[in-house]
Amino acid sequence: MEALTRRRWRNRLPHWEIENGIYFVTVRCAGSLPSGVREKIKELQIALDAIDSRDDDFQSLQRQIFLTAEKYLDRGEGFAPFKETKACQALAEHFETLESGWLLTDWVIMPNHIHFLVIDAGSSFSLGEAMRRFKGRSARICNQALGRRGSFWQRDWFDRWVRGPAELNKIRQYIAQNPVKAGFASTPENYPWWRCYRPD
Repeated sequence: MEALTRRRWRNRLPHWEIENGIYFVTVRCAGSLPSGVREKIKELQIALDAIDSRDDDFQSLQRQIFLTAEKYLDRGEGFAPFKETKACQALAEHFETLESGWLLTDWVIMPNHIHFLVIDAGSSFSLGEAMRRFKGRSARICNQALGRRGSFWQRDWFDRWVRGPAELNKIRQYIAQNPVKAGFASTPENYPWWRCYRPD
């Protein structure tokens, strides 16, 4: 059965929303990447803008953008508020609900970015609207916890519609292993800012 597209839109990155979809989302903190890396990603985004999201090259280029950012994000450089326990605690308490009708199943908080899996469980909010609300609320909460003001999250975020069980399992493993790969823990279970839930 072919997936039913609910909407497509572009900010700096393209977004594709599917009815009852599952999404892998990455949100990075403002100022978390060096300028040279941001320029490289911008070049890749320009190339991505010229490709239809149904084209075979779209997925490959989208992955290249993700991996380019992730390589540097895992170093924990730049603005990295989640090196502070109080920021992690504030976000973790807020993390359980993205927005009514969106089910968060797996997540990890890294020093300067977050990853999570979210399922459309019949929300009246689009993913874009749910993300805007989440980013606004969580920025306020985390800034308050840190006693700071100003930009917290990068304006856009990366999301990918998960296309099947094999990809879903791969992404769940990626989320769980991200702190291990970055050298912050020996196992996912030893990292305090990771959760894995299996919806019924």
